[in-house]
Amino acid sequence: MKKALSVMLGTLLSAGPVWAQTPEGDVQQRLRDYEQRLEQLEKQQFDNTLSDAADRIRINGFLSAGMSRAEVDTTSGSASYIDGASDKWSHDSLTRAGVQFNAELSERAEAVVQLFASGDDEFNAELQWAYLDYQVSDSVSMKAGRIVAPFYMHSQYIDVGYAYPWASLPAEVYQLAPVKTMEAVEASWRFTTGAVSHRLSGFWGSSTVDGGERVANAQFQTDDLSGLNFTSYWRNWTARAAYTAADVSVSQQDLQGALGFPPAVLGLSFDDVYTYFAGVGLQYDDGSWFFSAEKARLDFDNWYPSSESGYVTVGKYLGKWMPMVTWAEVTPRDLDSSLPAALNNGLAEQQKSWTGGLRYSLTDSIALKGEVSYYYDFSDSDVTTSGFFFTDGGQLEDDHATVIRLSADLVF
Repeated sequence: MKKALSVMLGTLLSAGPVWAQTPEGDVQQRLRDYEQRLEQLEKQQFDNTLSDAADRIRINGFLSAGMSRAEVDTTSGSASYIDGASDKWSHDSLTRAGVQFNAELSERAEAVVQLFASGDDEFNAELQWAYLDYQVSDSVSMKAGRIVAPFYMHSQYIDVGYAYPWASLPAEVYQLAPVKTMEAVEASWRFTTGAVSHRLSGFWGSSTVDGGERVANAQFQTDDLSGLNFTSYWRNWTARAAYTAADVSVSQQDLQGALGFPPAVLGLSFDDVYTYFAGVGLQYDDGSWFFSAEKARLDFDNWYPSSESGYVTVGKYLGKWMPMVTWAEVTPRDLDSSLPAALNNGLAEQQKSWTGGLRYSLTDSIALKGEVSYYYDFSDSDVTTSGFFFTDGGQLEDDHATVIRLSADLVF
């Protein structure tokens, strides 16, 4: 714009007799007037751009600050729970934060980016979501990019502690297949039948899943990750069913770390193993009572133990307070009897738990929570496990353990 103005001024200065007869001081003043006007136009354009961007971009976020401690006896060494609780108060395992940006590209298209950091990963920020959401019609939409892996009822906000009553989601279910995001495309259809509204979605993509400390952080590569999810809403009820399948592979190096010995010794491998996850859920929330239950199964079509799990939670709203109780369990399925018992014991997941919790709504966007979980029945006549506890020395001394959690959750 400045270049165009300079050309125009140069033309006027060289072309017209009026300019030729104008005193030099007046010409300089006119140039200053034009430059001042140009700066005003540029500032106005910049302000309009900022205003337009503010109208198109929404920013929101969440933060959870918590601490936890595990009371567990071992024959030697120490133990920690799968959510990070150890024998000392930890301020990292329940502390996390995220910021989400929603940019409106058109009436039908939106770009979504979410940055996330947690104490479990030394607060290194990562790009958790990054996708394009396109509204094909009033009832059909599509997403493409890094999106939520919709395995569970609370997958959409699995890290947003304020969105659910627990200080930590029941690990027996939510750590069964610890997949939070995937690189995929997803199509969803919303429709109604009478008084019931529904959402049906299907997706296809891939993901890399960290198996956690119990398997030496082995990386499970999931290809051709595809599935269907069906959710129905009626009054205060929500019902959900999901099925996901994939070809899963683990490198021989990671497999050796998980097993503790070279897998070739027993002729074991983990290449393109057909794996499926199936889950159902039911929730009721009328502002007076809260009820939630989920059941899930993770099945490997090879020698690796499959697992089945579930939980039931009941809570009561008492003004700003909400006491609740949760029962949960995870049990191994389809153990390969041809493998050494020690191997099945090391890979199988078995435990039950009771959790008593209390939530207090400090404000409309801040919640304080506390809960105590009692874990038991890690072993039976078939397997001897440490449940979801990881030990760096000996075995659990007792068939029970306790975890205490405190957290403050907020959204903004």
